[in-house]
Amino acid sequence: MLYKKAEQFIKLLAGDKRLLRIVFFLGIGGILFIYLSTLFPSGGESEQPKSTEESAAWQEYQHQLEQDLCRVVSAVTGEESPAVMVTLENAGRSVYAADAKESQQEGGRESQSSHVVLEDAQGAQHGLAVAQLQPEVKGVVIVCRSAGDPVVREKLVNAARTVLGVASTRVCVVGAST
Repeated sequence: MLYKKAEQFIKLLAGDKRLLRIVFFLGIGGILFIYLSTLFPSGGESEQPKSTEESAAWQEYQHQLEQDLCRVVSAVTGEESPAVMVTLENAGRSVYAADAKESQQEGGRESQSSHVVLEDAQGAQHGLAVAQLQPEVKGVVIVCRSAGDPVVREKLVNAARTVLGVASTRVCVVGAST
């Protein structure tokens, strides 16, 4: 039935050039509106930007991981200045306190939970964070002169896996040019 209606509409369009032009320009206008909507973010869906304090803590954590791994690489290879870069998957996350209520009724159990919210002196409301989970390591690159030796390379991969808790597929060890 839908197929027949579509077929009738197409025959109508083929017979009337003016109607065909109107449909064509409406289609182009719709595409333009969709394109323009991607250029201007809507007010309701805007993400809250990270605070600079949160961003600084994330970068400090990344820098600390790089320094720690750099010391381990130096201990393994004996080099004074190996290059180490750690990339993080995300910026970590907070775990917030929750208030849970359970009630027993004839039909079964019913449970409700809600987050604990605190209000500061200015009247702003914030969730009560009980834990801050560290960001996950996405990968690591180690650059050093002695990485050409397969034994040293394997030691470096194992050291990075152990220090960062990542799979060996996320560790790249390359030799530095002299």
